This record gives sequence, C-alpha cells and structure tokens, in this order.
Amino acid sequence: MTTYKTTNNHDSAEAIIFILMRRWLKLKENLIGHYRKQLCLHWMWQNIYRTKPLNLSKLVIVKMYTVNSFKRYLLFVVFLMTTCIAPSLASQQPNIILIVADDLGYNDVSFHGSNQIPTPNIDFLGYTGIILNNYYVSPICTPTRSALMTGRHPIHTGMQSGVIVGTQPYGLPLNETILPQYLNQLGYSSHIVGKWHLGMFKWEYTPLYRGFKSHIGYYQGCEDYYTHTYEANLQQWGLDFRQDKDLLWNYTGKYSTDIFKDEALRIINKHNKSQPLFLYLPFQSVHSGNGDSTHLQAPKRYIDKFQYIENGQRRIYAAMLSALDDAIGEIYDALKNSGLLDNSIIVFTTDNGGPANGFDFNAANNYPLRGVKATLWEGGMRGVGLVHSPLLQKQGYVSEQMFHVCDWLPTFYKAAGGDPSTLKNLDGFNSWEMLNTNGNPIRSKMLHNIDPLDKSAAIRVGDYKLLVGNVMSGWDGWYPPYQLYDDQKLLHYSNYTDKTFQSSGMLMLRDKLQKQYSEFWPKQVTSRLEELYTFYQKSDIYSKFRPNLGKNETSLLFSPQKSSNTFSGTPVTLNCGPKPSNASDNCKPNVAPCLYHIPSDPCEYNNLAFSKPDIVTELLNELKAYSDTMVPPGNKPYDDAGNPTRHGGAWVPWQ
Repeated sequence: MTTYKTTNNHDSAEAIIFILMRRWLKLKENLIGHYRKQLCLHWMWQNIYRTKPLNLSKLVIVKMYTVNSFKRYLLFVVFLMTTCIAPSLASQQPNIILIVADDLGYNDVSFHGSNQIPTPNIDFLGYTGIILNNYYVSPICTPTRSALMTGRHPIHTGMQSGVIVGTQPYGLPLNETILPQYLNQLGYSSHIVGKWHLGMFKWEYTPLYRGFKSHIGYYQGCEDYYTHTYEANLQQWGLDFRQDKDLLWNYTGKYSTDIFKDEALRIINKHNKSQPLFLYLPFQSVHSGNGDSTHLQAPKRYIDKFQYIENGQRRIYAAMLSALDDAIGEIYDALKNSGLLDNSIIVFTTDNGGPANGFDFNAANNYPLRGVKATLWEGGMRGVGLVHSPLLQKQGYVSEQMFHVCDWLPTFYKAAGGDPSTLKNLDGFNSWEMLNTNGNPIRSKMLHNIDPLDKSAAIRVGDYKLLVGNVMSGWDGWYPPYQLYDDQKLLHYSNYTDKTFQSSGMLMLRDKLQKQYSEFWPKQVTSRLEELYTFYQKSDIYSKFRPNLGKNETSLLFSPQKSSNTFSGTPVTLNCGPKPSNASDNCKPNVAPCLYHIPSDPCEYNNLAFSKPDIVTELLNELKAYSDTMVPPGNKPYDDAGNPTRHGGAWVPWQ
C-alpha cells in the first residue's frame, strides 16, 4: 500500500497532485516534449521538496516544505496550467497541414505509376500513409477551393460555374463560415501561404478577414512565377502579391515555390507548440503563368535535371513539379525537426484534374483517364490525394472508399476534437474514423457538378456515373504525356490513341522512353528515398502507432527493399481494359445522357446508357433532387473600377 508522509492537509493535496502529475507525465511522454517535461519536474522539485526527488518505485513522498506552502501551491497550480497541462492538452489536437497543388494531373505523380517525373517526397507521404484512390474534386479551381473551405458543395454557395477572373466583383459569400474560423474556435492558429482565389473585390472577402492570422501570396487565379503579376486580359495586368494586406513590390525574380516554402518553414519553426497549427498551403505550382507571357516556368537547376524528357514543355513542367516535391520534402523535414510531426496530419490534394495536351497552355497529364481540367470527365475531377500522419491507426494502404473534397472540413473538425454534428448545412461527411481505421464507406454518392450557365451536369451514385449536357466535347480524349520534341503540336491537334497514324519507329521510341525513364532519375532522388524510408523504419514516431493491417486489407505499399535503383512502392494504377473502336463516338452527352460503370471502366470507354435505362432514370432523378436545392451562380460581369491601371499597377480590393 502506498504511504504518504505529509505535514498537513494541503501538503497532502500537494503530494497527491505531484504523484498524479508524475505518473501522467510518464504516460504522456509521447505528447509532451522532453525538455518541457524535465522543466516541469525540476520546477516542482526546486519549489516544493527539500530532499531528493520522489522514488516512484516505492511511491513514498518525503517531507515537504511547510513555510509559505500555500503560496507555493498557488504558484505551482498556475505554472502547471500554463506550462505543463495546457500545452499537453493542446498537443492532443493535431497540427493540420493542408497542401494543395494547382492543376496537378492524375498521371503526374510516381505513385500513380508514371515514372517520367519522380516525386519521391509526395510518394513517401502516400506509400506510408493513405492513398485516396476514389477521391474527387471539382473540375476547376474556385469551386474546389470553396468546397474545401466550407464543406459545402459549390451549387449551394453559388460557386459552381467557372472561376473568378480579374475584376469580377464576387466571391465566396460572407455568410459562409470557413475552415480556419471553425478551427480557430477549437484553439487553432491558422495561416495561409499561397493562392486564395475566393474573392478580393472587398477586403472582407480576403483571407485575414476570414480566419487566417497571416497570408503571403496572391488573390487571383494565376500569375507569373517570377514577377508575380497577374493578367486578366491585356488591358488588366498588375502586381498581385502581398504579405498580409501589404503589397510586395520587391519579390521580382524570386520563384514563387521557393517563397511559399520558405514562409511555411518560418511558420513551422516559430510556431508556439502550446497551440495547434492549421497551415493551409495552396501552392502556385503547377498552374500555367499568364496567357500572354511565359506559360511554364521553373529554375534552370531543375530544368537541367530532366534532359531525358525530349519535349521542352513537358521538361519544364517536370521541373516545376520537382521543385514542388522538394518543397514538400523540406516542409516534412521541418515538421520532423521541430517536433511537430508526431502530432500532425498532412493532407496533399490537387484542386482539379490536369490541363493536359496543351489545355490552358499547360503540359500536365491525366492518362489513361479521359478529359482534362474544366471537364466532367474523370480526367477533370478524379483527384490526386493522400493523407499522412503518425497518428493514423492504419497506415500504408489504398483507400477505395468514396471521398469528396467537401468531406475535408468535417473530417478535420473531428480530428481536431470538434463535434461535426454541430456544424450546420454541410454537404461533406466526417470521414476521420473511416480513414483512421480503413473503415466502412461513409458516402455512397456524390454530385460532381450542375452548371446552369454551361448547361452541364454529372453525378456518381454507387458505381455508376451519369453525364449530361455540354461536357466540353472538344477535350474529351485520352491524352498521353508529352515525350518527343513536337508532341505539343502533334498530339494537341489529333489524339493518336484514337487514330494511330505514327510510324512504327516513333511508337517504339515512345515505349522505350516510358520504360527507361526511371533509369535517368537523378541520384538525389534515390538518396532522398533512402533517407525518408530509413527514418520511417527506425523512428519511434511511427513505430508507436503503426499496427499490422488485417488479413483482408491491402498490404503496406512501401517496401524497405531496394528494387533496381530506388526503394520500391506499389504504384496505384488503373486497369481500363481494351479500348473499343467506338469509345470516342458512343457518348454524346449534349444529345443524350451517358452512363459509365466507373470501377470497371475508369477510362470511360463504354457508354451503358442504352443498356441500363433504369439506372439512367434513377440518376437523373438524383440530379433533379440536387438541382432543386441549388442557388444561382454568383458570377458577376467585369467591373473596370478594379483595373490595376486605376490602382497604381496592382490588384487591390476596390469596393
């Protein structure tokens, strides 16, 4: 039986508190930094006890001070709450790092099977976390970002049609509570680094008025990577780059990926660990620059790494993506070195499908998926997505559960300790437990979009997807990645996967390059992989939380064995089967609805509408039910009062 040697009642209370705190600190060592723990124990010893520290093996308290004991007790309680207890409670709320790549294609990351462009840091996060293989975003930027911030579908916020361009005076409605505001209510410190694109015609629509503590970046949809100017058209062109509300005129010549990476590192390294961190990182990469200027931009040191890619546009695109991947690696290292990683959730997502085959002056790739950015084909909406966290009970698996971009807000809110059932009018579903345990699916259907201006719509119910209306038929092909010098001319005008008109020698060269790309990867790629996986194997951060997967679950994707010249992972690829000769002609959604069975036909080869009319009718009824809840698009005509020529050559709120 434990005995307590005390002098009076409140000394006895001190002794009991000390024992409980010592036990608690021991049990929670993984949640409290080693230094803070030692500081707390040292303070308690120096201020309460006159002899050597407590021997926990015997659980005997030695004689305590009696002089001014009550004052020391009050001081102890204050110190305990501010230095020991409060930080530990905050540490139970995970840091949330949300990284968004702009216009990243499905076939642009190595973990989807493409070895043309190595993405070792992104791959590592996916292979040792959760790769989302049934994950969908909106087909274009502003709608996705509105859904990400609100947990509501764009048809319910008026953001469902296109993007905000230049002097259009509208934005995400101010009556919408957004993600940082929700998290701030739970005690978070929220920061944004990068692109906003949810309205800027009034200050009230900009990040600092909507829950973010700081912002470095830009308000519009795209800009030059070095001059940081944005062109809406040739008559509306100006600087769009700021720190908080202050314009930054002196950043010309600095590459935006490096700027955003450095700011993210600064925030991480200076973060007060007594408060959970929400860091929203919507990078500019790999979006095209201005339409009437240089479209694809990257530092020369990155471009030189990809000489094995013959096509110049794809080579620069690879350099842009490689710079982004390196930035993500440095952010991961900063979290690790700062002690934040073990209590962090990292999410990486694209905002829409890639603008492939020259769309929007870009060289992204979604192959073998059909379509491009801004279309309702799978290539426009099936997102690159992953979750990485040492806190996950199940790690290293492929999630086949349906997940929509609207689901992030309630999922984060739950992970942060909130109760998502208290959030009103959400379209997203809390999927934290599903992800954490690889549990049963939460949702069985999702609305892709209803655009009353473009007169197009698409919906997924169960395994079936329905498309209706003007689904951008001019960009409905299957576009392979640029490889050869003139591919941007050849493939842009005629999709050779439909009509093979190339010589056998050219086709053989394509196949040879595709098989050999990984042999040309720079040595720093393989050394980085080895560094990451070695840390993963040996670190206590992961071993404490990483259980074995169940018998019927996908095995760990990452393998510690070297395969050829790199650590091996199992890429998550799509099996589309043979492409029928009528694949390009059997669907005309502006004439009649088209129906696809996505699990067996992710490439949308086979239109089943005529053979399954009952399912078509069912999905049309679902679309009708959604349309009955839709609000009108918030799009507004241009207002030249916002022209940068009226504001000293800069984009600023003008109303």
